[in-house]
Amino acid sequence: MDERIEAFLRDVLLLQGRSPDLVLDEVRRQLAIYEKRFRDREPNKHMKEKAVQVCHSLIRARVLDEARQRKGTSAVDHLQIVLTVIDARDVGNTICGGRGRPELAK
Repeated sequence: MDERIEAFLRDVLLLQGRSPDLVLDEVRRQLAIYEKRFRDREPNKHMKEKAVQVCHSLIRARVLDEARQRKGTSAVDHLQIVLTVIDARDVGNTICGGRGRPELAK
């Protein structure tokens, strides 16, 4: 897995136990930081927004995977908040838009 994705996950897991409003704000801030990293690393100026979409897709998949691994723990509720932020950022794009609430328990 891309180290940037693992770093994002570590960053947001450190927020577990904090107030939901703080988590929402901080995840938004962290997501913007990682979007910029992906965008800046893309050399083709016409592909920079695609790089952001890839960032969201990889982060979302990794957070879902982590939530499944932690099923039955309090971390799942925290990761649900993280996914809500990611999905809200993706509304209208072709990767995650329009999915509504992410489903973790399957």
